[in-house]
Order: sequence, then C-alpha cells, then structure tokens
Amino acid sequence: MTELFPPYNFVENGKLIGSSVELMALMLQRMESRKTVDDIKILPWARAYRIVLDQKDTALFAMTKTEKRKNLFKWVGPISSAKNVLIAKKEKKIRISCPKEIKKYRIGVVRRDAGEQLVIEKTGLTKNDLDRATNAISNIKKLAMNRIDLFAYDENVVKWIMKKEGINPDGYETVYILDIGLHFFAFNKNTPASLINRMQNILDEIKSEGEYDNIMKKYHLSIGR
Repeated sequence: MTELFPPYNFVENGKLIGSSVELMALMLQRMESRKTVDDIKILPWARAYRIVLDQKDTALFAMTKTEKRKNLFKWVGPISSAKNVLIAKKEKKIRISCPKEIKKYRIGVVRRDAGEQLVIEKTGLTKNDLDRATNAISNIKKLAMNRIDLFAYDENVVKWIMKKEGINPDGYETVYILDIGLHFFAFNKNTPASLINRMQNILDEIKSEGEYDNIMKKYHLSIGR
C-alpha cells in the first residue's frame, strides 16, 4: 500500500510512479514475484497505517522510521531521505527557536503522519489541538488561505505538491526542522524474517549496482543510505 506522496509515490497520467514505486517494482522483479506495481493500493495514510499495523502480509511506503514507530513494524531500507519540517508563509515572518513556541500557532497535520507524531512529541500538544487532515493537499490549501499558520510535513513533498497545484513555493519557507531521518518500506510485524532479509539484500544489491542512484537522480532526490 501507499499514499499520494510525491515525488516518492504519486499518480501521473493514470499511472502510479515515483522513486519508491520504481524501487519496489525493481525489487519485485528481481524476486521473480507475481506481484507488480498494479497490485499496490493507494489509500489515505491513516487508513493504510492501521491496516499494516493489524494485518499480516501487508506493507506500506514510504514511511519515516521514527523512535515511536521502530518497534511497530519490520523495515526494509532506507530508500530515501526524510526531512519533516514546519512550513509557513514568508509574509507572516514566523520565527521559531524552540518547540514550546510552536504551541501558539494553528498547526496542520496529516493523520498518523510522522509530522503529526513529531509535533505531539516535541510540544506536548494533543491530536485535538491540531488541524488534522487526511491528505497533504488539504493542508497546503489551508495554509494558502491562512486557515492554518504552519504545516508539519515532509519538505520535498510540500514543494512538489505546491508546484502541481499552481502555488508558488517561493512564497513559503521552512521555519522549524522537526526531524531529519530516512524513509523505509514498512511491513507488518508478523512478516517472516526470511522475506525481510531477502528484500533487504536485493535492495542493497540495487544500491551497489548504481540503479538506486539513477532512480534518485530521476526524481531530484537526496540519496538515502
């Protein structure tokens, strides 16, 4: 499973593409699996997150591996860099030097996303204190219309979506870095270790052969080692 999270996973001209999608497709091909990109379901993040927590034989990507999540899933990766930030309109001139200063602003998050978890961990705010949406586009539009002051999300994804939605990203800025980490393929905890090890070995081969670097360059992404 995946969500719309460009440039890692997204739909263009009716086709699911992105750096994570291409990596998964290549891994499945090398495994000689019957599964293909056509078997990947696109779901809202919160729903997909619950499914991979509860159901065997499921996986979700691209997921930031955080301290809170690390023991909830089994992991294959890393597959890309992750920079979760707070983004604001430049004209508001918001300056944040420590987590407690975040509390005075209206903050948009995506349900169960790493950005939401990081804001809660760093500020002590609860889910009820946040403006929770099912997808990033909703919060980007709220930010543009001044319905929220800050949006907590992956920096690369916000910039990509803004361009696609006709919003000039130059009018926005990162005002606080919540976390710099890595994206992974996340699997249900009951996934056999043999499968996880096999997929990790194949991913490592793809990296060593240069195919991984080519995919990252195609989508103008930082390389996650």
